[in-house]
Amino acid sequence: MIDKSKAIIVMKVGPHSGMSLSDIITSKQEEEKIHGCHYWGYSGVFCRPKPTQQFCQWAELLYREYPQIVLIETKSAYKSNIGFIQQYSSNGSEYHYFKAPVQLQGAQFSFIAKDLHEVNTFRLSDYLVVGGKNDGLPLNEHLRFRVNKSFAKLRTEPPEQSGPTEEIKVLSATLVPPFAVWLKE
Repeated sequence: MIDKSKAIIVMKVGPHSGMSLSDIITSKQEEEKIHGCHYWGYSGVFCRPKPTQQFCQWAELLYREYPQIVLIETKSAYKSNIGFIQQYSSNGSEYHYFKAPVQLQGAQFSFIAKDLHEVNTFRLSDYLVVGGKNDGLPLNEHLRFRVNKSFAKLRTEPPEQSGPTEEIKVLSATLVPPFAVWLKE
């Protein structure tokens, strides 16, 4: 369990744009010192900003806490050919410049979080997918192959033996409003 969080967004992360995962983590910790939060960029069709904002608001109403973002290391490297990101929008139409540099190469969107830390005992099988065609499916059965992000909630009953249940080491941080934003150069 991640800091007893009842709602999470899980995402696979790894080295990209010529930076190791360790370099990226260091840049995010430095970013948080400047901005009071850090921006974790991503692309793709899963967990776009509007549904992310809605999921986080739902979790806050239901559980009275902001969800955690859980980052699972993947060894595959992502190569970006997009330049540095300079602007963000919390509604997809009104853009603002970051007040200081942010490391966000090659991303369409960004999660916003704080307190990035390592967690040594996380089990995907403790969570169920929220939304989409796999709603209610154990996270360890959903997060496979090309699926690299998902909304999830803590199970209320112990998991049955379905798929891998081993504990893994992850990174975790608390999502903060507006939770996710659109990006542009």
